[in-house]
Amino acid sequence: MCGPSAAVLLGLPLPASLDRAARESPTIGVPSGCNRIRRPGVTGRALTVEASDIVEVEGIRCSSPLRTWAELAEALDVGALTAISDRLLSRRDPLATRADLERMHRRFLGGRGSRRRRLAVDFADDRAESPRESELRVLLIQAGLPVPESNVEIFDGHRFVARVDLLYRDARLVIEYDGDYHRDPRQWSRDQSRRAELESLGYRVTVVTARDFDAPHALLMRIRRLLARAHP
Repeated sequence: MCGPSAAVLLGLPLPASLDRAARESPTIGVPSGCNRIRRPGVTGRALTVEASDIVEVEGIRCSSPLRTWAELAEALDVGALTAISDRLLSRRDPLATRADLERMHRRFLGGRGSRRRRLAVDFADDRAESPRESELRVLLIQAGLPVPESNVEIFDGHRFVARVDLLYRDARLVIEYDGDYHRDPRQWSRDQSRRAELESLGYRVTVVTARDFDAPHALLMRIRRLLARAHP
């Protein structure tokens, strides 16, 4: 397995549409010089690989996390590729180092997706904890906005108040991405209490949902206005 099919096996985050496609139509690689697999419902690729490029997951041979990341630069945009970079570097369960990403990028320098890989390395943040949060951070950076801090713990003296997704510290602006689980009534109630606590400490909180990604221009205008209010 390679490409998106390897990403599914390895538990790397993919956009929903690509994840579905990878499960329905696997991508199978063979060493360069061998005949690519040609059969309905399967995508075959011939790859030049090194021994370190191959790992085994549940008895299935697939491309390694780093090799898979490099391959996916051909298909993913910068935000989605950065989400995988963030997962690889994650402080909670690192699968690679930034130096590893740099080496893999240089190995495939000049190939398809090379520019996206370069940006995904530059934008990667080992503090990120969700793909949508990563994509949101990249959207802000590529729009020319300052780089926000990821997953910052807020305290009132020694009392822990909240761990926020993104923070513009100087502007005291908190940006939270709310996925579907925030619709749960109990979670919604906790969110409101948490927001009230943050606002009582002088932070402003703005919530981003999946729908905002359908209208990124409006979202960016909102963030710009909120940042401008901090520096009139």
